[in-house]
Amino acid sequence: MTASPRRTQAQRRSETIEALIDATIEAIAEVGYHRTSLGEVCQRSGISKGGLFRHFASRLELVVAAAEEVGRRHFAAFDEFRAEGGSVEIVDLLLFARKESRDPSNSVWFELLVAARTDPELRERLNPVAVTLYDNIEARAAAAFAGRGIPSDVIRLFATSALHMFDGEAIFRHTYPRPELEAERIAATASLYESLTSAETRADPR
Repeated sequence: MTASPRRTQAQRRSETIEALIDATIEAIAEVGYHRTSLGEVCQRSGISKGGLFRHFASRLELVVAAAEEVGRRHFAAFDEFRAEGGSVEIVDLLLFARKESRDPSNSVWFELLVAARTDPELRERLNPVAVTLYDNIEARAAAAFAGRGIPSDVIRLFATSALHMFDGEAIFRHTYPRPELEAERIAATASLYESLTSAETRADPR
């Protein structure tokens, strides 16, 4: 029997970091930010604290890396969604945005944003992560609707507004679920988009 090739040091390092970040995302999603201790992460990942500190200098470094990974997962999901090709319709994009907002990993982002409100150091570290996240979301939305005569700033505004709406819905639905309004919300938002973009196109037919 041929022995499996030994992993390189770089491969081992990458796998360890991935395991720690995955465990952090899983822990924050399941038990919340404040209960996600380094011990919790080590137990879930099977990596010692010594192993953790070889890659992350602090708990803050680890949770910021987890936030960045949540963003990367969103981008990858959208790129896969768009890889199917064809013209994207606003209803399809809204349904996709809602699905992503409700993904368990996105609760990590919610937890960190709430914690950052009263934690200046976390807030400072999350700011560039948030900038990257929303800049990429807005750019992808603008690209998806390019060539339709709609100004890109309008698409960016609508995309961000829809995302905030679905993020709020994803949080509030656990306390006060109103499924009877969900389909109506998609239809109403799509109608608002059509009205907004029609008016913008008439005003600026570029």
